[in-house]
Amino acid sequence: MVAVESLRADKAWSFPNVKPRDASYATHGYHRYPAKFIPQLVEALIKKYSREGDVVLDPMGGCGTTLVEAKLNGRNSVGIDINRVAVLIARAKTQAIRQRFLEERNQILLKKVSRRKPSRNYYASAHPRLQYWFKPDQYNNLRVLYQCIEEERNAKARLFYQCCFSNILKNCSIWYAKSIKPQRDLNKHEEAPLQAFERHLNLMTRKNAEFASLLKSRALQSTNCRMMKGDARCMRLSDNSADLIITSPPYVTSYEYADLHQLSSLWFGFTDDVRKMKEDFIGTLSRTARCDEVGSPLAQRILKKVEEKDKALGKHIANYYGDLYRFYGDARRVLNKSGRLCLILGDTEYMGIRIPNTAVSIELLEKRGFFIEKVIKRQLSSKIFTPYRDSAGRFTDSRHGHKRKIYQHEYIVIARQLDRKRNI
Repeated sequence: MVAVESLRADKAWSFPNVKPRDASYATHGYHRYPAKFIPQLVEALIKKYSREGDVVLDPMGGCGTTLVEAKLNGRNSVGIDINRVAVLIARAKTQAIRQRFLEERNQILLKKVSRRKPSRNYYASAHPRLQYWFKPDQYNNLRVLYQCIEEERNAKARLFYQCCFSNILKNCSIWYAKSIKPQRDLNKHEEAPLQAFERHLNLMTRKNAEFASLLKSRALQSTNCRMMKGDARCMRLSDNSADLIITSPPYVTSYEYADLHQLSSLWFGFTDDVRKMKEDFIGTLSRTARCDEVGSPLAQRILKKVEEKDKALGKHIANYYGDLYRFYGDARRVLNKSGRLCLILGDTEYMGIRIPNTAVSIELLEKRGFFIEKVIKRQLSSKIFTPYRDSAGRFTDSRHGHKRKIYQHEYIVIARQLDRKRNI
């Protein structure tokens, strides 16, 4: 077992000089997304552990950072995510649209929206959760904008506009602006929908031009990239079909992505029941835990400590590790015998109990037949998330009097198949 606690942070992998603006080049700035890894980290892993033409897989693809970097570096790629909003964002980010054509479509869309007014009170028949998050006038104006987007006949342009629309929803709602967690601010001054959309559309259009230019200069326009809805625990991929896997599982006791993306999910009709949608997510706190073995002695010890303070949460954490165990097993099946699995993981704490997620994952990986080649500790700098908890273990902000900063480092675990150990 690798003693991750004793590792020193590796400056070369911490990217201390990378600012948020540096991490949003090309299409990376299309859409806000919590806890996403910086593209510089992914690019470094791709260059170190794969060659041009290889297949890079991200089974928990999120907003598509791995896929964008794979495409920019001449690697074919496959992304999988159970969240349909993530799939939409990633697909938008990995397509390059001819700039003149896009600018022409933009003008047509904006002119159409400015001329069309709400013909009726759409808010009256809106989904109750959308009524909860939007004021009537805001909803009605957003509905007009959404209708115009759906009328766009070109599939690439329509996907581009859907991504833009998804990104402005929180600014146009009464979602508390200083929190990515779901809470309302009844005194919030929301941004006007058309103004918000046009502002972000201009940004995305510039980013599209940058992305297309990079691909053209590197002659990579035809590099294959595929993002699909699926489950990392049971991937619909052939054996030995990936040369490199790069992914970051959700932090245990951390974000509920179904909650965070509920506005887009409801608008696009991906669900009409957010609670039900949660049941499919890895590490969700809403699903009843299974009683199967976690497969890690360390995890069992952690679970006993957690259950002493919160029995229900202990069962949920057991379910989380059970999900990871299934994922690691299918990752070994899909990974080429000479390929590597690169996991970006973070430890956390809850109710005063340290939860060493990285060490537990290492035990699960070894049980699944992986050999841990290397573990790198990196200091966090540009990751977007809420790093503080209060004395009760709840997320809070930097102004809270009893805050504790819990996310300061993360780990990159490099694993290979066990039967390759003698050749390393």
